[in-house]
Amino acid sequence: MTALFTYMVVYLLPAFLLSHLALDVLLRNPRQVEHRLLSLFVFGYAMLFLAEFGRHLSPIELSPAFVTYWFGNAGILIFVCSVHFIFKVTGVGAKLPKWLYPYVLYLPLIPVALTFIRQENIINSQRFDQVGIWIYPEFNASYLITMTIGNVFHFLIVLLLVYALKRAERTEHQRVLRMLIWTALAVLVWDVVFGYFQFRGVMPPYGYMYGGLVWAVALVVAMNRLDFLASYAKRYGTLYNLNPSAILLVDDNGRIESANPAARMLFHTVRVVNERFVDLLPEKKREEWCHHYRQHFQAQKKFLEFETKIQTKTGQERYVVIDGDFVYIDQKVHGMILIRDVHSFKEAEQTIRFFAYHDPLTKLANRRAFYEQADQALLQADTLALIILDLDGFKGINDTYGHQVGDEFLIHLGTLLESVTPENGLASRVGGDEFYIFLTDVTEPRLIDFVRRLQRTLSEESFLLGRQSIPIRASIGVSLSPGQGVDLDTLIHKADQAMYQIKQDGKNDYAIYDDVLHGPK
Repeated sequence: MTALFTYMVVYLLPAFLLSHLALDVLLRNPRQVEHRLLSLFVFGYAMLFLAEFGRHLSPIELSPAFVTYWFGNAGILIFVCSVHFIFKVTGVGAKLPKWLYPYVLYLPLIPVALTFIRQENIINSQRFDQVGIWIYPEFNASYLITMTIGNVFHFLIVLLLVYALKRAERTEHQRVLRMLIWTALAVLVWDVVFGYFQFRGVMPPYGYMYGGLVWAVALVVAMNRLDFLASYAKRYGTLYNLNPSAILLVDDNGRIESANPAARMLFHTVRVVNERFVDLLPEKKREEWCHHYRQHFQAQKKFLEFETKIQTKTGQERYVVIDGDFVYIDQKVHGMILIRDVHSFKEAEQTIRFFAYHDPLTKLANRRAFYEQADQALLQADTLALIILDLDGFKGINDTYGHQVGDEFLIHLGTLLESVTPENGLASRVGGDEFYIFLTDVTEPRLIDFVRRLQRTLSEESFLLGRQSIPIRASIGVSLSPGQGVDLDTLIHKADQAMYQIKQDGKNDYAIYDDVLHGPK
C-alpha cells in the first residue's frame, strides 16, 4: 500500500497535472499551430509519467514492453513537438525553406514506426532490475546515445531562445525570455546530472523527467505572458470590451446577464445587468420587439437588421439596429444581442427625406410634394379647390429690412398657413413668395368661408419686428374642380388668372375664377 501511494504521488499526480495543462492549452485555441504543438509536448510528458506508473505496478518482465511501445515513443513525441514549437515561436522556422521546414523535424518519428514494425526499441534499455520499490533501466549505449542527443537539442533550444531574446523589442518579452533561458539551462543541468547518473534507491528511475515537468510548466507560463497562447476567451473578451456596438447576453427570461462597456454608454447608465431588455425600449416598441424576439428564440434562429428604438436612462429615445443569435450557456439558451446606434444616420435620413418634399425655410410642402398629393387627391376626391396666394409688396420688405427679415416674414406666413389649413387640405410654398393650397371635398360656400378666414388670419396676425408691425397683404386666386377643370395644370392656370385679376384691381383681395370674367377675350 505504501508503494502504491508513493507511485501515485511520484507518477500519477504529475501525469494528471500535465494532462490538465495540455488540455487547457489546446482548448484555448485548437486552430493555432503553437497551441497544438505545446499541448502535444506537455501531453507527451504526461504519458511518460503515466507509463512509469503502469510499469511499476506491473511485473518487471513487462518493463521492456512499456518502454518499447509507450515510454520511448512518448519521448520521441516530446522531442519533435518541443523543437518544432521553439522553431515556431522564435521565428527561426519562417527563415527555413518551405520544402525543408517543418518536414525535417518529423524525421525522428521514423523510429516510432520501426518500433511497431520490428517490435523492438533501439533507443532505450531493454534490461531492468529492481531496487526496493523502483525498477531501474540498465545503462547501455542505446540509452546514453539517446540521452546525449536529447541534451544536445536541448542546448540548441537554449541558443534559439537567446536568438529570440536579441530580437525581442518589448521589455516584458525580454524578461520572459530570460526566465525561459535560465529555466532551460537549469533543466539541462538537471538532465545531465539525473540522466547520466543513477541514484539507485534514492531517486525514481528516469529522474530527468522531473526537469521536463518544470520545463513544460515554464513554457506554458511564459507563452501565456508572451501572449502566444491567447485564448479565444481572451481574444473575444478584448473584442467584447472594445466593440463600439453594445453587446448584451440575455437569458431565457429576457434578463440581461452581461453587457459590454459600449452598452452602458448607449443606455447612459453604469448598470445594465439584471435589467429586463424589454424595459429598455419605449412602450410603443415593446410589443413589436417581444413578438419578433419570441419567434426567433423558439426557433433558435438568428436575426439581422431589426430596426427599433431604445430608451436611455435619461429618457432619450434613440434609433438602433439589432442583430441577434442564440447560444447555449450552462445548458440554457441565451440570446446574444448586438445593438448598433444609428440615431444620427436615421435623423440624417429623415432630414433628407423631409427636405425632398418640404421647403427648407417654411417647412411647408414644396412644389414636388404639392403636385404629387394634389394629383392623387384629384383622382380620389369628388371636388378639389385650388388656392394660389401671392404676397403683395414682399420685394419692398426685403429691400427695406433685408433678406433675413424677409425670411422670418415667410416663416411666419408659413406657420399661419399651416395652422389655418384643415386636415383635408395641404399648404405649400412653390416659389419665392408664392404659395399653393388645395382643399378636397369642399363646396363653394365652404371654400369662400375658408378664404375669408384665411384673409382674416393674415390681417390679424401681422409680422412683428420688435415693436413694429408689418402687415401681411396677399392676392388670392381660386379655382374649383370639376367645374373649372379636372387636371391640376388647368386648375393652377385658372387660379393664377383669378389671382392676377386681383393684382390688377388693387391687390390684397381674393377672386374665384369665372369663365366670363377670366376666360378668353
